[in-house]
Amino acid sequence: MEGPTQLTITRMVDNRRQIYISPEAERIISNLQPRSVDVVAVVGPMRKGKSHLANLLCKRKAGFPLGDKLESETKDFWFWIVPHPVQIDRYLMVIDTEGLGDYSDEEQNEKDMKNLVLATLLSNHLVFNLQGNPDHSFVSNLRLMGDLADRIRVQKDGNDDGSNLGEHFPGLWVTVQQAHLKPPERNGKPLTPDEFLEDMLKRKDGHTKSIRSHNEMTDAVKAFFPKRHLRMIPAPSIDTDVLSNLDKVTDNELQKKYMDTVGKLTHEIWNSGQVKRVNGDDIKTTGLIHAMKYYVDAINDPNAVPSVIGAHEAMVEGECRRASNECMKQFQKTVEKKIKPLMPTDEETCNRRITTAAEDAVSKLTPDVGKWDKDGTWKEGLQEKMEAERLGLLKINGSKSKDVCEKIMGEADKSVRQKVESGGYNRVGGFDMYVKDMEGVIRTYNQKASGKGPSFEKVLKTFRATEETRRNTIKHAARKAEEDDSRFKEEQKKRREAEEAKERVAERERQARAEAERANERLMERAQGNGGGMGAADVAGMGLYAVGQGLRGMAYLLALALEESARRNNGP
Repeated sequence: MEGPTQLTITRMVDNRRQIYISPEAERIISNLQPRSVDVVAVVGPMRKGKSHLANLLCKRKAGFPLGDKLESETKDFWFWIVPHPVQIDRYLMVIDTEGLGDYSDEEQNEKDMKNLVLATLLSNHLVFNLQGNPDHSFVSNLRLMGDLADRIRVQKDGNDDGSNLGEHFPGLWVTVQQAHLKPPERNGKPLTPDEFLEDMLKRKDGHTKSIRSHNEMTDAVKAFFPKRHLRMIPAPSIDTDVLSNLDKVTDNELQKKYMDTVGKLTHEIWNSGQVKRVNGDDIKTTGLIHAMKYYVDAINDPNAVPSVIGAHEAMVEGECRRASNECMKQFQKTVEKKIKPLMPTDEETCNRRITTAAEDAVSKLTPDVGKWDKDGTWKEGLQEKMEAERLGLLKINGSKSKDVCEKIMGEADKSVRQKVESGGYNRVGGFDMYVKDMEGVIRTYNQKASGKGPSFEKVLKTFRATEETRRNTIKHAARKAEEDDSRFKEEQKKRREAEEAKERVAERERQARAEAERANERLMERAQGNGGGMGAADVAGMGLYAVGQGLRGMAYLLALALEESARRNNGP
């Protein structure tokens, strides 16, 4: 923190003064590392150097505002939380409270009492800051201490008289600033400041009302604060300008005795080794915010009394919830980093990884809340959450498996789909080609989708079921193509045979014409050689006619020609 922040906010609700923890304070404290806290609350009358002392306890000169008016400069509670000046494993939280006895407030007594109760409950060091001479009259400034038993209880049900509050109350540091009287002597030896405080807290003899009031007050202070100290702080300077600007002046402008005294006081508090505890348990920053909220709720409720046990329960509840949430966050971090990136995978492997991460998270809960979680309620609750997470993650793994396997199958089957769409299998041999291609699709899917989770077999089964329809369609189309091809071939065969028959007839006709021509030539030659009979022109004409009649009439014509030739040569 760079500077103090308002811790409490006061509002009037139904004509009642109500105290609330500010959202900013809750945010700051909740975001701190869960470490123990040394809480120092500074209370006392206004305009007595309270805020300046709070700054010094933070090892700062400035921070908490210093006022120079009659009205209290500090309203409500302000806090400053810093790394502890001595202990590296904890924080120092200094609370500056609204000054007691603000004349401008009509409900001063009630408000002072609530502020003192809250400061007492929040701190493990309560600094009651006064100013003036440490004589017996200053004890009257502790008058509010006597009423603490009526405002705070140990037990949650309030069934105790507050007699053991001292076991749970903070150490009391009474600081008297600008003190200039020396402590009295006893047996010729000056009393130490602590001895001087005990001397002033002695019971008085007598039975008057004032004596009874004094004795009740001092008895209460001694009972509630068994650890108590008095520190007398000399004036920082005799210069009024310096006193009005303590947050601006240098150390050299302050009296050495003052610097030595406040230095010793702050180191005593820092080196006490104490931290805020509730019912014997160290309270960390994370638990502190829950205890504070419990206290202000109880203080605001006119029918309730804040109790140590109630605050402890609130702290335990908050710490257990925080630890459980932290374990859940760690589990989810492991899931995001080491489990989800490896999805999808087979269900057994996925389940083993999730279970291991969950068991590791639960095991970390036990050291944090084991001493409070006696019946294992928080552990069981975390395990139930883990089980719900496990089932949810298995669903995610299954969903991712389905998506990945379907994508692999789609990519493997892409070329086949394209052939189907273009009609590449609608031909003779297309079905055999399809079957071969599908064997390649299944082989590719098995190679790439193996180990990709529980949907591997399911996606394959679904694909085979839907592919069966496509297969039957292609088979039918291929069969039809084969039938069409067979018919086409048969028709081609018939046409070819008809052409061949026609060509054979034509060839025979050509051969007959050639034979007729040759026969005609022989007749002509014979006629000429015989010197009579049928004339050459007749024979030629008959030969040509025979040629014209084709082979069928050729023999008949030749026979007539020969008969006529013989007749003419031989006579009647």
